[in-house]
Amino acid sequence: MMDVQELANLLHALNFRVVSLLNVTKEEMAAAIQEFVKLLDKGVYALFYYAGHGYENSGRNYLVPIDAPQPYRRENCISVQRTMQQMQEKHTALNVVLLDTCRKWYNKDCVPSEVKPLAPLGNTVYGYATSEDAEAYEVQDGSRSSGIFTKYLNKHILLKEKVTHVLEQVSEDLGRDPLIIGKQVMEIKHTLNEPRALTDQICTTGHTVELRERILNWSRANELPERRVLKFPCGTEVELSFSALFSNMIAVFATVKKTGWKTVDCSVSLQSTPVMEDVFSSSDDSTGGMGSLLLSGPDNTDCSLRLSGLQKLKRNLILKVDLHYTSTDSRQRMVESKQEDIGKPLVAKCELHKYAKPLERHEGKATAATFQAPPQRATAYTQLGQPCRPSTRKAENGREHNEPEENDESELLNLAFVSLGQKSTCT
Repeated sequence: MMDVQELANLLHALNFRVVSLLNVTKEEMAAAIQEFVKLLDKGVYALFYYAGHGYENSGRNYLVPIDAPQPYRRENCISVQRTMQQMQEKHTALNVVLLDTCRKWYNKDCVPSEVKPLAPLGNTVYGYATSEDAEAYEVQDGSRSSGIFTKYLNKHILLKEKVTHVLEQVSEDLGRDPLIIGKQVMEIKHTLNEPRALTDQICTTGHTVELRERILNWSRANELPERRVLKFPCGTEVELSFSALFSNMIAVFATVKKTGWKTVDCSVSLQSTPVMEDVFSSSDDSTGGMGSLLLSGPDNTDCSLRLSGLQKLKRNLILKVDLHYTSTDSRQRMVESKQEDIGKPLVAKCELHKYAKPLERHEGKATAATFQAPPQRATAYTQLGQPCRPSTRKAENGREHNEPEENDESELLNLAFVSLGQKSTCT
């Protein structure tokens, strides 16, 4: 997760407008892709990044959302090529798809489905973390988990070179990594017919109105509540501030800024309505140090609250702020409470749930989109303070074997919108 957060920051440095989502369902991912494609138009550079579990069959790649049942079926996963087709239909100046996912097909007896080629529009780049029918690996170093592909991608992505040359340097670094020699080889495919670089300068001449409209649409998924100060009857003032790690995750910080005339020993607690999940609340630090990163808020913060899954929010988010203090008059411990409506923060404002249908179980420069999934790739472990020794395992999803079923690509992806997971960037 820290690798993905770093990637998002690097894309911001390149003047990309980034939307990043963590742990999304198939319908949420499909709706997010629709919103992402709405940001694209002629002259725009579009980048789509995904890390998590995936598979490939006969040249078609599929992203496996967190709610996909086994055996995997086309209707329960997201087609990468279909997403690329939607991006191409916007006649963008550059389309880049980066996949940090396995490309194995486990159902060897399945007859391959029909593959329809994408339109020959050019300026399309695929960067695969691994080659066909192979796995992608990550490294566990102490409490931090690092995707090997993303590690080297972050190292080179700021280079002022043609995007394919950047990926070639990533590939060369992967080829020299002793942990994955003979196991993982990056693959690059492209139809680049013009010299495109991620560092190209933005040209707004003649496109001011369109650019403003795209910025407005993008900002909906990235708008944080404003900092505010709550005044309690006892005279104490508590400041609420906010930060975002992903577009569907918010951190709330409460800080006592001023104590009342007759109050001492003040402390603050926070609750939300509705209650939102904190994916970093587990006792083990399997999130690669992200828990501590999320807690880095304003100086002298008295309380923090982390809320994820904001794309599921169907009504305004209400924060309950409890102020605990000792009265100097009575010497008793007192509690005062306030509720603060912070609206629909970040991606909640896009109301992706309106586009979702129940999952069927029987079967500018640009815009960057990133998805983050739970780590389901193969893993190469290194013990902190010891020599790096690879210990690998296959990508798993709760069963002994993953067996995706045949996919019929002759059908269009059934989306509720007109064309617009899991390791994060809908970037």
